Amino acid sequence: MRAVLAALVSAFFVLSLEPAAPGEPYFDQKERGWFWYEPLSPRTEEARSGTSRRQLTVKEIRERGERLFEAALLSPTRENVRAYMEHQKQVLERSEEFARVWKRVLWESPALDSTVDNPVSAAGAEISRNLRKTARDDMIEKISRVGKLVFFFRSDCPFCRGQAEVIKTLERRHGIGVLAASLDGMGLHPLYPRFVDGAAQAARLGVEQVPALFLFVPSQRKIVRIGTGYLTLGEIRQRLYVVGEEVLGTGQEKDKGLFLLSGEGK
Repeated sequence: MRAVLAALVSAFFVLSLEPAAPGEPYFDQKERGWFWYEPLSPRTEEARSGTSRRQLTVKEIRERGERLFEAALLSPTRENVRAYMEHQKQVLERSEEFARVWKRVLWESPALDSTVDNPVSAAGAEISRNLRKTARDDMIEKISRVGKLVFFFRSDCPFCRGQAEVIKTLERRHGIGVLAASLDGMGLHPLYPRFVDGAAQAARLGVEQVPALFLFVPSQRKIVRIGTGYLTLGEIRQRLYVVGEEVLGTGQEKDKGLFLLSGEGK
């Protein structure tokens, strides 16, 4: 009797361990028993749980953070605050990883790194400033050889008097010519007592406020506005550099009109 029972048990386990037929789910094999267990594949587990391993979008991360923050703010329980803190920690870790990769790409791509031409260190920044100053002064010297400044003013304008002092300093340091154009028929003593009548040309160029400063390049028959209102010496120099690059450097600046003045006043 015992021998028969042992034979039956052995036969049961042999049948239970037989491999499943191709394409046949294990739960359709009744002979394997209701207690048999086999783990589901990751694809089956994912489908059963309804979850997905796809990467979250930035919008989804932001919206989740807003929901967690709102819950923690309106109901500041330990669980809500902790959930929001954990979310913030994950966002911070992502940001740090992004910043790390950004730096590596920047180091490997000089064309994308603005600090190559404009260093941020004190020593590098000083060298960069000196280079810019040299380039600016060279451009102003070039302008002084081929062009001149046109200075629109009125004799009763206090800002015009202050601007005249700045322009005179520029004239003395760089040798650039200045054409003083009066809108009221009177000069600015003692700096610019000699002048031309600029009323007609001011109307043509749209000069409604003074002081106004233009760069005139006779050889190219071009006149370009430098600025209106009181400008410092540094501002005038920088603007001359920019305009000079456009007018003299590439020659792509469109004509702004011709400036033909004659008949200097006494």
